Amino acid sequence: MAGPGPSTWAVDTEGVRTYQIAEAIWRLRLPLPWPGIPAVNSYVLALDSGGVALVDCGGGGDPSCHVALASALAEVGHRVEDVRLIVLTHYHSDHAGALQWLRERSGCEVAGHPDYAHFTDGGERPAEVMAARRRRAEAESVPADELDEVSSTIEETDGVDAPVHPGLDLRNGHTIASAAGTWRVLETPGHCPSHVCLHEPDRRILIVGDLLSQEFHPWFDYGYSADPVAETFASLQLVGRLGEQRLVLPGHGRPLDDTPALIDRHRVGIADRLRQVREAVASGAGNGYAITTAVFGAGLDSSNLAFRLTEVLAYLRHERLAGRVVRETGADGRFRYALSAAGQTAAA
Repeated sequence: MAGPGPSTWAVDTEGVRTYQIAEAIWRLRLPLPWPGIPAVNSYVLALDSGGVALVDCGGGGDPSCHVALASALAEVGHRVEDVRLIVLTHYHSDHAGALQWLRERSGCEVAGHPDYAHFTDGGERPAEVMAARRRRAEAESVPADELDEVSSTIEETDGVDAPVHPGLDLRNGHTIASAAGTWRVLETPGHCPSHVCLHEPDRRILIVGDLLSQEFHPWFDYGYSADPVAETFASLQLVGRLGEQRLVLPGHGRPLDDTPALIDRHRVGIADRLRQVREAVASGAGNGYAITTAVFGAGLDSSNLAFRLTEVLAYLRHERLAGRVVRETGADGRFRYALSAAGQTAAA
């Protein structure tokens, strides 16, 4: 349930910023139209053969997004046509929105994880995906006046220039050579099925996409993998085993400090949200909408409702697979959640 988009996909092109953060690596701060998410990072990696590889490319859906990307590249001495390869940390509109425009302008190869359907389905089959989201929202007792916006596919249809499939599939062990070193691909699903990180072990540099951020703001794509929460825990553990890195580069904001502490903060934060969901179920909040408002408060606007409901559904899925929560379907087709015997024992 991606939910409604911003009021416009246009961005403030004056918000572009660029930083050289290491030899042969630049960070492009690209403005976004989303309230509360002012910018996304794209990383430029110089190539030994000439030209550059670009890790993520910012939002799309409006020509101003293209202007911002071209302007940022120019600030670090490159043209759009210099991009030989685009590497996606994951398929979301703020990271892959300008992908089609970039590919058409530069002729670059597109590298991304093959499990991209969580995003491209909404752009390629919007009516079908919207109907499925609406059915699930109804089953979770979302109020009728919220159903259209909560079920929206506008991010996938309007927030990207076009859905693009990768020509090069990124899997564990795949490497990307650059003047900044050889980057090893790490599959890190959870935030979404297509998420990967890039690790340069010799220089101890890690590009983490949206797996980690300075603040704990979880988002899980729902419905395209068995257990996004368990996947996130496993991805955090995988990155944690790499040890302390010299540079950790996120999808949003400045480079991260003290990543072991950040990993712990995210693990503890998710565990706390799982506890809050169980407590809401135990208190009698029996459907997804009621549980969401119990955990995050009433009065959520449509955008935040879609965002938080999707998060709660991921937690409920995790708890059901763990055997702590059970779900029944009523005669009206609506779901009801309750603690299992194991869940009641755990809560005692």
